[in-house]
Amino acid sequence: MSEPTKNYILKICCCGDGSVGKTSMVLQFCERKFQENYIMTIGSNFAVKEMDLPEINTFVKLQIWDLAGQQHFSFVRPPFYRGASGTVMVFDITRRESFQHILDWKQEVDQVIPDKPFIIVGNKIDLADERVVSKHEGEELAKSLGVLYYETSAKTGENLNVAFRKLVDEILSKTNT
Repeated sequence: MSEPTKNYILKICCCGDGSVGKTSMVLQFCERKFQENYIMTIGSNFAVKEMDLPEINTFVKLQIWDLAGQQHFSFVRPPFYRGASGTVMVFDITRRESFQHILDWKQEVDQVIPDKPFIIVGNKIDLADERVVSKHEGEELAKSLGVLYYETSAKTGENLNVAFRKLVDEILSKTNT
């Protein structure tokens, strides 16, 4: 007789500076859509993505919280981190300051949910000719923090499934130990 499927509901928070593509990433990952026009997130957005992982006999429902990145929303973000299973910290490879702020985002998250898994994502690789943060820099930052690094394109969807899947794997490995 086969083992029953394990079911999980995981809360994931996406954070990073404004305009790094968090909303576009979530929309592309969950609905395979890309919105050309920028619409600033006020507070947060919420989306759901279901993942069937038959190779590990698991079904996961991701509750993805896309949090506003502008500094003036910093006071509203902490309650959204509560209960999160993991975090996606996003920067824009065409904006160095967004990369430099990743440590600030980590500090903000750690004040509420320390020791929860997270990944770092360099977004907008479809704008490679405008790149100012190298892949090596992203990898080195992630390595120094002991986490995984992915480069994605919210526009094309490149590497989004891989990045979210690896975060889910990391969360489940900590859940099942």
